Amino acid sequence: MNPGTCATRSPVPSRRLTAAAAVSLALALNGCASIGVVTGQTGATLEAMQSETSATTSYAGGKHRVVVSFNDETGNGGAVVYGPTSRTINQGASLMGWSYSEDKGKTWTYGGKVAPPSGWSVLWGDPAMTTSGASYAVVFLSNLAIPDSKFPAGGIDGYVTYGAKGAYIGGACIARSTDGGRTFANYQCLSNTEAVADDPDASKGHFYDGGSMASTPKGEVFAAYIDISSRVIRVWRAPSHNGQFELLGDPFPGLVAATHPRLRASQDGWLYAATKVVASGGYVVYVNRWRNGQWGQAVQASELAVGYPVIDLGTTVQGSALKIRTGPQFSFDVGAASEGGKDAVRFLYTRRSASGRLYVEGSACAADLTGCHPVPGWKSGPSSPEATPLDVFNPSVAAWRGFIGLPPHWTSSFYQRFGSQVTTVGLSRMNLAYVNGSALGIPINLVKDITVCSDTRGYWGDYDDMLHVGFDDTTPVFVRFTSTDHGKGCHKRWTYVAGHQHVQSVREPK
Repeated sequence: MNPGTCATRSPVPSRRLTAAAAVSLALALNGCASIGVVTGQTGATLEAMQSETSATTSYAGGKHRVVVSFNDETGNGGAVVYGPTSRTINQGASLMGWSYSEDKGKTWTYGGKVAPPSGWSVLWGDPAMTTSGASYAVVFLSNLAIPDSKFPAGGIDGYVTYGAKGAYIGGACIARSTDGGRTFANYQCLSNTEAVADDPDASKGHFYDGGSMASTPKGEVFAAYIDISSRVIRVWRAPSHNGQFELLGDPFPGLVAATHPRLRASQDGWLYAATKVVASGGYVVYVNRWRNGQWGQAVQASELAVGYPVIDLGTTVQGSALKIRTGPQFSFDVGAASEGGKDAVRFLYTRRSASGRLYVEGSACAADLTGCHPVPGWKSGPSSPEATPLDVFNPSVAAWRGFIGLPPHWTSSFYQRFGSQVTTVGLSRMNLAYVNGSALGIPINLVKDITVCSDTRGYWGDYDDMLHVGFDDTTPVFVRFTSTDHGKGCHKRWTYVAGHQHVQSVREPK
């Protein structure tokens, strides 16, 4: 299915509409998404690289804010030194930067950076964010971290990983804001130190990767990471926005975790955790939920999916093949189910067709995680990939749960690659909607040409966030964050850094 033209939003179609009428109505709406500059046009972030995003909303001092964090090279100076094929990381480096908006994502203010706390040498990105469900002025921000005990004399040359499971990364650090995301200060660092047979430095801190955070309405705060040393998902819980994080039990016992986790919280106080696990022939998404001090039963929530694919754009830029290294290739949210439906938890994940093309497909579970089932109607991808090379990847799912007199709204977004030799990708969105009781997704182009400027490894930000940020009158507004440098070109592609690579926001409707 080829996406239609840009629209303000596809409505949640009435069950009296036919599928054809719903498509016509969605494509007839006028207007496009607006693009906001989060970093990289002027000021401190101009000469540095920013990529990979996590976002939340807050309310403090009479101001509603959208807060987004990213891997931020701003101000590192001599703390991270690049050459065409080299990188040296020195003590004091930090990638924990953020920006905020007070007009629902139209304009942005750079917030700054958090420096590593005592006992930790480097804050190394993979941002995760959430706002306390009980106090909307309190925002949490997580980054992976390198402890002093694992930091080598003379700094780190090249990769932060070594050996089969070894890494200089030894946990994660969490910062907290009490003014709605305008400022942040270090709060608590998290680490496992038990011995692992094939990770000789595990006792100095397990190798964490990824990151996701969520908070329940009563104010519990959760943070999750994949523990590469042990191949399990680690979930930490603080009882309140003033409490300390403590490690919970394994949400996926007996399974081998393969990708970054994602967390979501429901209005009735459940925490949902999902990840991809190793399966025969590839990977599948599993999900579990936590409440009242215990995990439930983990259940399979997807068909066979890809892990971390590399997309070759078929083009050479600055002397190297242009590629995108992507992951973790699934997303979900929790909201209102359809009438009589078992779909309060809705997923999109990336699959590979028989011809090798990537596409996204949906699945859903009931709120209690029973009845998980594929939803082929929420699909976007190549109908004839041999004739028109096309990849669809990196989905994000966001739900507005509805309110009195206003229906819930489920939407998603993803990148699309058209053609066998390209230097740009498009961003599309698709409502996870129903027509006459049948699931129907209509892909709509939001941005057609986003310049790809990855480093020569293909890094362009492994993941981006999307969330509901408020309303224009009664229309829900969603923002997707992208790692790009739209319109500024790609003047440098080295092994570990690319320029320009910055963050934009795509606001829909504009």
